[in-house]
Amino acid sequence: MSKEFILLLVITLALASAAGYLYLSGEIASGEKQIADGQRLLEEGRLVLAKGKAALEAGKRELSDGKEKYARAKGNPILVSADKLLKGGKGFRGAKEQIAEGDQRVVGGEGTVAVWEKKLDDGGRELSRGRRQLGLAKGARVASALGAVVFAALAIVFVFRFRRLRPIYSCSGK
Repeated sequence: MSKEFILLLVITLALASAAGYLYLSGEIASGEKQIADGQRLLEEGRLVLAKGKAALEAGKRELSDGKEKYARAKGNPILVSADKLLKGGKGFRGAKEQIAEGDQRVVGGEGTVAVWEKKLDDGGRELSRGRRQLGLAKGARVASALGAVVFAALAIVFVFRFRRLRPIYSCSGK
């Protein structure tokens, strides 16, 4: 009875190891696809962020130029008087409002860039963690394959070993 139990246990371990190998193979294939997709998205995000940073810098330069022009114009008494006489001071008020709006847009752009930089950093860390887990899964898959081979070989050895110990009965029942 104990021989049959040992043989059944070894066969069960071989089947469990083989099933583990098959399961891990499926998970690894899925993980590799996810990592490839994640890497592609990360690269796309880096490109979009670089374009956003370039646009932000261009906006900062344009705002700075606008502020300089406004300051020079505001310092010119002839332009100030002409604006008051011809437009009722609306030209300088409009320019001041545009500068204030530009300041708000630059601050908003800086905040957006900071948020996306953090998201990209988080994505990079997540991708790195996924790669480490994939490496561990590949190691576990190799261990499962080795376990299946070892337990299957052990089961075969036990079958032949137990057959020698047990007398073979004939069909006549004697």
